[in-house]
Amino acid sequence: MSVKELITSYSAYNLSANQQLVTWLGKQPEEQLQKEVASSFKGVLQTLNHIWAIEEMWCATLFKNQDAVNRYGVQELNHREVFDGLLHRSAAITEKVSQLSEEALSEKRPVKTPWFEADLSLVEYLQHVFNHGAYHRGQIITLAHQLGFTQMPATDFLFFSLKPSGK
Repeated sequence: MSVKELITSYSAYNLSANQQLVTWLGKQPEEQLQKEVASSFKGVLQTLNHIWAIEEMWCATLFKNQDAVNRYGVQELNHREVFDGLLHRSAAITEKVSQLSEEALSEKRPVKTPWFEADLSLVEYLQHVFNHGAYHRGQIITLAHQLGFTQMPATDFLFFSLKPSGK
C-alpha cells in the first residue's frame, strides 16, 4: 500500500468515525451533551468542538482555504452547529487529501504556530490531524460512559478497514 492510499484511507476513516459519532450523539439529550464533566474540556460537546477547531486550523494551515472558521474560545455551543461544522470540515479534508499526489504528500512544509514550529511532510501533518481526532473521540466515549450513555459506536480504524466500503 502506498502512502497516498494509506492516508486517503485514513482520511476517509476520520470522516466516517466523525459521522458515526455525530449520528450517535444526535440521539442523546442535548443537556447531557452540554453537561460539565471532568476532562481536558468541560464536556462532550466542548470536546467535539475542539476536534472541529483543530481540523479547521489544520485545513487552513495546510491547504490555505479561505473559509476556515475559528472555533477557539467559543463558549456558547449549539450541538447542531458543532455536528454540521465538524462533518463539513472532515469531508472537505477528505476531498482535498484524495486530490493530492504522492509527491505533494512527501513535500516538507514549514509550520509555525503559537505552540510549535515544525518542518514535516504534508502526510505527517495529516497523520497528526487524524490521530488527534481519534484521541479525542476516545475521550468522548469515556465522557459518555460517565454520563450513562449506551450503545457507543465502534469507530476503530480496523473496523472501518474491514468494511467493504472502507477499502
